[in-house]
Amino acid sequence: MALLNSKFDILRGYPNGSALCWPFAIKKSGGSYVSVPAGTIVTTELSGTSTVVDKATTPNTSIADPKTMWLVVEGNDDFSGAYVQKCAAAKLGSGIIWETDNYATGAYTPGTPVSVSAGQIKVKATNEQIIGYVLEDRTATKGTVVVEA
Repeated sequence: MALLNSKFDILRGYPNGSALCWPFAIKKSGGSYVSVPAGTIVTTELSGTSTVVDKATTPNTSIADPKTMWLVVEGNDDFSGAYVQKCAAAKLGSGIIWETDNYATGAYTPGTPVSVSAGQIKVKATNEQIIGYVLEDRTATKGTVVVEA
């Protein structure tokens, strides 16, 4: 169950038979768990023998391979996720369209490619991995951006 004050919403592509969603343990850093609310972009990493997620930052594709990115659908900002310190995340690239207020400052013109920094979408810069494209800029009316990935 999502928080009622959240401006994150899946508009298309989840849940359905083609969207890949997976429960992930959340990374522990400095004695506490990383905050990954719904709408955060995450990547997986190995912690001991377990796979955990952490906030994603796009790689410089001129020197590193692209990463698999996931969109947190239910995070540890909600009661059940906070209790077990797990999140449900949908794999980007499977036709998901979402609306979010989790974005960095920038010009979100429809068609603009976006990447990610510290779990937030941002306008793509040179040599950054594209994770999706802006469908609609609602920053002036609702404080959100609609993205397709």
